[in-house]
Amino acid sequence: MSIIKNLVLLVVSFLFALGNFAVTAHAAELPNFVVILTDDQGWGTTSILYDPDVSESKSDFFQTPNLERLAKMGMRFTDGYASHPNCSPSRAALLTGRSPAGLKFTDIARHVGPFYEGNRMIPAKKINALPSEDVTLPEIIKQNLPQYRAAHFGKWHLSGGGPEAHGFDAGDGATQNGQGKGNLPDDPKRAFSITKRGNEWMEKQVQASKPFYLQISHYATHLGYQSKPETTKTFEQTPVGKRHQNVRFAAMIHDMDAAIGQTLDKIKELGIQDNTYVIYTADNGTFPTFDASNINGPLRGSKATVWEAGIRVPFIVAGPGIAGDSVSRRAVIGYDIYPTICDILGIGKLPGKVEGGSFKHLLRAPDGTPVKRPHDFLVFHWPHYQHRKNSTPATTIRRDDMKLHYFYETKQSMLFDLGKDLAEQNDLAPAMPEKAAELKKTMMTYLETIDANMPTENPGYDPAKDPAKKGQK
Repeated sequence: MSIIKNLVLLVVSFLFALGNFAVTAHAAELPNFVVILTDDQGWGTTSILYDPDVSESKSDFFQTPNLERLAKMGMRFTDGYASHPNCSPSRAALLTGRSPAGLKFTDIARHVGPFYEGNRMIPAKKINALPSEDVTLPEIIKQNLPQYRAAHFGKWHLSGGGPEAHGFDAGDGATQNGQGKGNLPDDPKRAFSITKRGNEWMEKQVQASKPFYLQISHYATHLGYQSKPETTKTFEQTPVGKRHQNVRFAAMIHDMDAAIGQTLDKIKELGIQDNTYVIYTADNGTFPTFDASNINGPLRGSKATVWEAGIRVPFIVAGPGIAGDSVSRRAVIGYDIYPTICDILGIGKLPGKVEGGSFKHLLRAPDGTPVKRPHDFLVFHWPHYQHRKNSTPATTIRRDDMKLHYFYETKQSMLFDLGKDLAEQNDLAPAMPEKAAELKKTMMTYLETIDANMPTENPGYDPAKDPAKKGQK
């Protein structure tokens, strides 16, 4: 009897071990995802020749060797866009696959002051927190593949209870801009402590054979400037460029780049480089500067505007099967990340309001068909003011290479061909009124379809009290 019992126990133990092996093997086959999101980082702020055809897409002073390394590992999208020209809406869009206009999340959490009072237009109403009813990226991954784990370290700026209220298993809580200040001399913008927490968390998941989604949201390069004293000293002694001379920004982005290098090093150290996708992008373009050439590269405008400098950002993806140092000229946007990761994981059924499309096919064939979304255009809706950035309520639509701006104060339309005029200098609307009217109609119909909140005329407007004219910045 004892012999039979022992045999039964042996068989059960063998089957249990086999089952554990199968689970572990399956986990090893499932890819990991590391999304690195930077804050206020313009298109032309790296030492990568980001677009091989545009010399000014590479800074002649800033140095980002680890981002160069990432670009050599993967694919950069020349026409990569943030979902919005301001931070919180972009972050919400990345996590939901929805446009900020569709979410009605079109500015950070502010309601009063010169951006909201006394202007020619009354800014649109908006929400101020990530909606609990929207299924976030980590939530949909875990609903379909429960073995996944998720974490978010760094800048959240979405309220709503913080990362752990939206599908993340670990995180830094409902952090805002303020947590990225006052961490000198060794941890400027908390870049290194954020990275350390991310690295330690990754190691635990690998040890537990758990596939994962990790988002590292840096506070850099948001103002104010912060960098290690030795980094600042290095750039004070480095010859400035003809176009870029901002020593403090150079030191800040170099330190952030060093932290990103630590993330890449940890992925390699853990032996998961061949099974991990690294997606690097920014939440919007950079603040206005007085460099000889715009810090955003040859692009017009800055953050908080729908000019290219406010929305076109670095966008690099490295991972399994992606050719190194490859370039795609297809337009991608932050809210495409959600359906792309789902596509890679074989998650076919997405929430009905997702507006992004998968660019998975472009990772193998960079010149493949354009990303398929519910709409064959991109709309950026900014129904607000930011006087410091000469920013008034505006919406823009891009279809193919044609881009139309509509400014609500003046009711003016401006039309540009980005394929020939990346800097948006030659307004084609007077010469092509039919094209301008067509794009405006498409844009306005889209905003009506998604029930976007709109700016309205201010019946009590007094030009003498206009905050932009009174210097209330």
